[in-house]
Amino acid sequence: MTIDQLREYQDRVVILRLTDSEVLKAKIDFVDLEYEDVVVDVLETNRLAKYTGSTNAVYTVMAAEIASVETIPK
Repeated sequence: MTIDQLREYQDRVVILRLTDSEVLKAKIDFVDLEYEDVVVDVLETNRLAKYTGSTNAVYTVMAAEIASVETIPK
């Protein structure tokens, strides 16, 4: 996806499907137009081992790695 397409999802909880088959339920905290990535709070993932042992509270995901975004109804 392009960074411009992701702007509408800032401050929302969404399902992100990444190009490496990871599926994340995450809150998009910030869409960074300069670096073309998004800062997310990961709430759920099908790749838990990727985050185990990390002390980070937030992660960045490159816009180019996001295959699709699905909104979660409030």
